Amino acid sequence: MAMRDSDRDLTSVVVVRAGSGLDEVTDLMGRVVGTGAVDSPQGTLLPLAHLAGLGVGEITVRRFEVGVGLHGDHVGGERDAARALMAGEVDAACMIDGNHLLFAREGILPAGSTQIVAQSAPYDHCNMTVVDGPRGPDPTREALLEQLVRLLLAMDYGDACVRPLLDLEGLKQWLPGRVEGYSQLEAAVDTSGFYDAAGSVTAEGYLP
Repeated sequence: MAMRDSDRDLTSVVVVRAGSGLDEVTDLMGRVVGTGAVDSPQGTLLPLAHLAGLGVGEITVRRFEVGVGLHGDHVGGERDAARALMAGEVDAACMIDGNHLLFAREGILPAGSTQIVAQSAPYDHCNMTVVDGPRGPDPTREALLEQLVRLLLAMDYGDACVRPLLDLEGLKQWLPGRVEGYSQLEAAVDTSGFYDAAGSVTAEGYLP
């Protein structure tokens, strides 16, 4: 239906400690890489698929299982991976690019303490989605959904009454929904065997 402007064209990064000698992504071969939760797209599935696509194998993955079952934001696991990186418990940590900046502001990853050795191609994050009801499409329901989308897209950050609501949701503007930004995640899910053919989660360690 619609999505936040802040959910478009994001990337995941793999960071190491500055001065660690791990200057190239291939230097991660045989190293320990910290990730978010098992079902975190941004902190686990996408960055690990990106590393595999770059030919980086033989890594030891240490997952930080915070918020398993959310299938979306897992900032807690990424934050723990960042802390482990600074403590020398892992050689690299995976996180969404925005959290790399956030953790710097929080002091978890002090300015100049890390460097990025790999960054994924842009992808989309959350969107507002609906499915058909149990009896299939309903004209009245469809009209209400269309009205909802029109109202969302019409919200203006310049409107002092609307701005607090947009700030609460972390966006400046609602945009039309799109699905093409999820192709990377679809490939990562298939490659990792996260689901079986029937759609059941089969990922090792998944305990929602």
